[in-house]
Amino acid sequence: MKALTIYTAASFRMIHAVKLFHMAVRERIPNVTILDWTTKATPPDGLTPAQRREWFDTEQSGGQVYAFCRDACVSADVVIYLGQSGQDAGVEVGMAVSAGVPVIGVRGPLEAPGLMLHGAVNVWCYDIEQVIVLLTRLAGQCSGVDCLDCKALDICTRAER
Repeated sequence: MKALTIYTAASFRMIHAVKLFHMAVRERIPNVTILDWTTKATPPDGLTPAQRREWFDTEQSGGQVYAFCRDACVSADVVIYLGQSGQDAGVEVGMAVSAGVPVIGVRGPLEAPGLMLHGAVNVWCYDIEQVIVLLTRLAGQCSGVDCLDCKALDICTRAER
């Protein structure tokens, strides 16, 4: 089984969904490494919304989060875009693509990705479960089913590919 390193590009507004997604991935793929921004991007308790925004905009917190996310986007085996997430996640997808890292995307319920985001994603999945199935295949737990999605990501582990 191949070790798999993933990064999830998503809006801070979706931090709870990202954490749930990571829990589900860990349950299904025991040897996965998740480059998890959610622990670094959580402001201290007790701040007002305005204070949380200010916390994000400081170099000490925001700068560290940016550096972590930038490095994760270019070093992961695969980046997962969870939509609808806005410009920061779109920039992360762009960083990944520029570094040659494949991207799996899940559109938000009402999202219509623009030309650039749509084209940057290697494989669009219908939902999180489909992403987890694909990640399971990429981690070497391929069930022998059609690997067209894996081939699109160019990291399929099947020898007969």
